[in-house]
Amino acid sequence: MFTWCRFPFWPIRPIFGIQALLGILAVAGVIFSLIMLIDCLKRPTSKFYHPLTKEGEYDKLIWAAAIALSLSCYFLGAIVYFFVIKIAKPEDKE
Repeated sequence: MFTWCRFPFWPIRPIFGIQALLGILAVAGVIFSLIMLIDCLKRPTSKFYHPLTKEGEYDKLIWAAAIALSLSCYFLGAIVYFFVIKIAKPEDKE
């Protein structure tokens, strides 16, 4: 009964299911994390200045480790790096 209603939709369901969406988001998160890791490694140490760390000689290493280790934690390190370092306005050093 009502077999004509199921036919057009059954091939599309596995392609656009929740698993496919999660897979796409996971791949996008890995690519985003790799882009942020490359940006972190190429950025000069002087651009990592933050008021809490003052001189910040190890900031580059800490951010690179946070991004690399957060690949299994929903890319949290890359997201925080993006908002704190990448798009932050540079402050004038006194």
